Amino acid sequence: MKLYGFYLRHISLLRSNAVVFRWLFGFTPAKVLWGQYWDWTTITLRTALRRHLKPDMALLDMGCGPYAVLSRFAQGKLRCKAVTGADHCQELIDYAKQTDPEGGIKYVCSDLFENIAGRFALIAFNAPYIDADSSEQEVLFPTSLNRKRFCGGKGGVQTIARFLRDAPAYLQPEGKILLGVNHFHSGKEAVRGEIFKSGLRTVATFDNPVTKSCVYVLMEKGNAKM
Repeated sequence: MKLYGFYLRHISLLRSNAVVFRWLFGFTPAKVLWGQYWDWTTITLRTALRRHLKPDMALLDMGCGPYAVLSRFAQGKLRCKAVTGADHCQELIDYAKQTDPEGGIKYVCSDLFENIAGRFALIAFNAPYIDADSSEQEVLFPTSLNRKRFCGGKGGVQTIARFLRDAPAYLQPEGKILLGVNHFHSGKEAVRGEIFKSGLRTVATFDNPVTKSCVYVLMEKGNAKM
């Protein structure tokens, strides 16, 4: 527990550094008021977006958080013209709106797809994947907001299961889902089991063996072409 806390404190200095952030994502971030700017899964999702997102696509960034990192990266660096950033925490969406000077992103407070309208060519989700029964929960969830943001339920996959159940109804024909997880916190078998039960098919993965972050590229089985 102490060693893990030591790691989190020091890695958070890197993830809260504005210079590093600008180098990675290409824009000046807002002031750090809600914790670090990014995690390892954000970086892997960034790579997946570079590969799969085109400027004329409609993107839904599910769980965009207070800094809307991937939403603004998609709009600013990848020139995506139709970006929706969604989060289930109202205070985080409010902060994202207030600190986005361009104003071209549509921000929605939504518990997963509850308030989402339309269909998207690409849906990216840096899912909350930390087990509710994690032995490190005192370090990982120091506040109720932290728990709301990052806890993925029992086994770390309950939110993922809900997301996968509903996501296909919001995909355009041949649309893709980029599901980001970190297998340090949630096991591969559990996540892949939920993907299998959803009826979706994995057509590609972006896997970082060092950080354990992984992005599953998913499509409906009838449309599962790269």
